[in-house]
Amino acid sequence: MHMIYKELLLFFVATFLLFPGFSQEGKHGSISGIIKDAKTKWPLIEAVITVNSNAFEGQKFAVTDTSGKYKINNLPAGVYSVSFEMEGYEKYVQNSITLKEGMSVAVSYEMLKEQKRSRKNKLQVACYK
Repeated sequence: MHMIYKELLLFFVATFLLFPGFSQEGKHGSISGIIKDAKTKWPLIEAVITVNSNAFEGQKFAVTDTSGKYKINNLPAGVYSVSFEMEGYEKYVQNSITLKEGMSVAVSYEMLKEQKRSRKNKLQVACYK
């Protein structure tokens, strides 16, 4: 009878060591949301979301789907900066988003269209000899 318990215990220990996803369950979180046009309230498709944090090196990216939704998984606990970008719209950055272990945070945004520049603000470069 004790042999069966030892074998089961060994099986579970081996499973947790060989498959780290099981042993780390609940430690990582996610950031998700919906991106829309501020005027029409329609979802924006293929908007780019970038997250930065001191909790990991580099950046992580997501692109919104046909419903304007995005989700970035497997994020360690830390303080995050999330930026939203799409051609024809003003870039927006949301700083100081705190993500705790196993937590999911929703960060949605309604993007504003870029303002058309008047001729007065238009940059012109000319070269003369």
